[in-house]
Amino acid sequence: MDLTLQLFDVLEDIWGDTSGIKMSFAGNQWFAAKDVLDFLKSKGYKVYLETIPPGMVRKRAEGESLKVGNLYISFTPEIVSLPPSLLEGLKIKKKVEYTENDIVIVFRGAEINNLCDLKGRRVAIPNPSIEGIGQLFKELYEEECGDYEDLINYGGVYITKVHHREIPHMLKLGDIDAGIMWRTEAIYWTLKYSVPQHNKKGKLAFALLDNASEKAEEVFNLLTSTEVKQIYEKYGFKWIADNS
Repeated sequence: MDLTLQLFDVLEDIWGDTSGIKMSFAGNQWFAAKDVLDFLKSKGYKVYLETIPPGMVRKRAEGESLKVGNLYISFTPEIVSLPPSLLEGLKIKKKVEYTENDIVIVFRGAEINNLCDLKGRRVAIPNPSIEGIGQLFKELYEEECGDYEDLINYGGVYITKVHHREIPHMLKLGDIDAGIMWRTEAIYWTLKYSVPQHNKKGKLAFALLDNASEKAEEVFNLLTSTEVKQIYEKYGFKWIADNS
């Protein structure tokens, strides 16, 4: 799998210490990563974390390497963060659902508050084959507006490779009029956004894989602590794990 992305420093999505516990997270939470790593470091743990599209996280959990420019990352993660449906079939010791998020339309200029109004505009859409939000958007668009293939073939649509890096910059540069993002991303980037009247929510779950070490299990248990809950809530995520 190749994470190389023209004009972007995707090493921003590689965090921590490669000698530490190996983690691979769905990329939309990258802005919480530093805080999470700082917390784990304060507890005495070295951690490596990659924040990449969930389809790539799934393949990493299955043992595939990640290529970034000329760098190959071949070790398998011990802990992953994925939509619950993408955990099916993986060999895991433990899992817990922890956050919930919803889809928004980010835009420049005049407000766009209807998914059906995206047709014919310059719009960036997360790739449904590797992005959970892309698949949810595809389902939502077909429920509300008709054929998804008709939308993307009409013209003006850009399908992203790494939406959490591409869409904010494309919008700010004026390369697109609108994009599909998670609400937390729009809040972080201080972008103008609207929430579709009919919407879908995405969940994320932490999973401890079968290859995990004892120290990785200790880190897994810390990931649902009150301190981590506070980090995610600070960035607008709805916390759904039981911290009792």
